[in-house]
Amino acid sequence: MISVATAVPERGAARPLHVVARVGGERFAFPVTDVEEVIDAPQIDWVPGAAHGLAGQMRYRDRTVSAFDGGWALGVTRTADGGTALILRDGTRRFAVMVDDVDDLTSFAPDAVHAVPAGTDSDGVLSGVWLAGAAQLVGLVNTEALLIRLATFGASAIGDAQ
Repeated sequence: MISVATAVPERGAARPLHVVARVGGERFAFPVTDVEEVIDAPQIDWVPGAAHGLAGQMRYRDRTVSAFDGGWALGVTRTADGGTALILRDGTRRFAVMVDDVDDLTSFAPDAVHAVPAGTDSDGVLSGVWLAGAAQLVGLVNTEALLIRLATFGASAIGDAQ
């Protein structure tokens, strides 16, 4: 387990930190302020009759949280079962997004972010794209929009189970 909650940038910092995760052949950056923890190879329990996109449930800090397939949530195909859980937070709620792996913790200048190409993100889950290195695009995740997508199309009790 890696706790990233302590990696919050200093007040007034111009370059917010992001956790960069790989899902299939794509990379996505989650604001570090929305990522509570990264857990490698968590135990996910299958849920009978689970909604499409719900990978199952997992125990996290004495509570049960919903674990969603990151490929489904982000509209790409994952390359592996299992993987890594990003524990995301929204107020008191917690939910997990299963990704293939976490690559990096990085920051980038806000002016390096470009608009999401028209017609590629109807749910508004991406707030922009960032060109990292040799023509590698990284989608910047809007955690609030992602939570709305998960609640709308996935389970109704995200992070509320005890």
